[in-house]
Amino acid sequence: MKWFTILAFSGLTAFGIVMWNGHASQGPSNAKELFDSFAVLELFTSEGCSSCPPADRLLSQFTSLSPNVIPLSFHVDYWDRLGWKDRFSNSQFTDRQRLYGQHFRLQSIYTPQLIINGGVELVGSNKTAAETDIKKSLSEKPTIAITLDDVQKDKGKVSVECHLQGEWKNCDLLAAIVQKHAETNVKAGENHGAKLSHTNVVRTFIGLPASEKIKFEIEVPDDIATGNWQLILYAQQRDNLRITGAAVYD
Repeated sequence: MKWFTILAFSGLTAFGIVMWNGHASQGPSNAKELFDSFAVLELFTSEGCSSCPPADRLLSQFTSLSPNVIPLSFHVDYWDRLGWKDRFSNSQFTDRQRLYGQHFRLQSIYTPQLIINGGVELVGSNKTAAETDIKKSLSEKPTIAITLDDVQKDKGKVSVECHLQGEWKNCDLLAAIVQKHAETNVKAGENHGAKLSHTNVVRTFIGLPASEKIKFEIEVPDDIATGNWQLILYAQQRDNLRITGAAVYD
């Protein structure tokens, strides 16, 4: 498994070292890369929506822009009553999308919707606009460093120890277990007969009040094959929903 820590310290690449404001401390012994910017992409999608497959395909393509692009695919549940029940759908993800809808003062939520670093929303299949906004996000500096100190998987649960540095006091720490790749043969609804491919499908999602040191557990669904899951952490401000720090355990 690989560790990726994303933090606000430019021009830094190291092995096993985490730096903040010029001070070095020993990080995970198998740390691979440290990044000074990121773009968290939250795609709200559904297998029951005929407009969503192009956005699903783009989500994986956006990772070619930079290794600092972090995609997440949230499958909402309000399409489930319209002919096809999406096996990855969850009302929790619909609630999260509603939170963004209220923040951006939208008349209604929709799919496919892409949120970039919590600060920009757009149609998920709009490649040109998305690439422009992703590149802009990649030019910005995080204000929080999330360092993964220990990750252990046992009996379907992942135990995590991490610490935060920077402006975390008005933030929540969000954690997602994602299924890196999934395919579905859709047998009804608007995508009847299609074979759909998905990237980084959010399977488990929790939120915790941010603090300097955090310990928590998160479930890994039994149907995810070994090596096909990833842990993504990101800090989000409570007032403006901006994402200000992120880390990935792969």
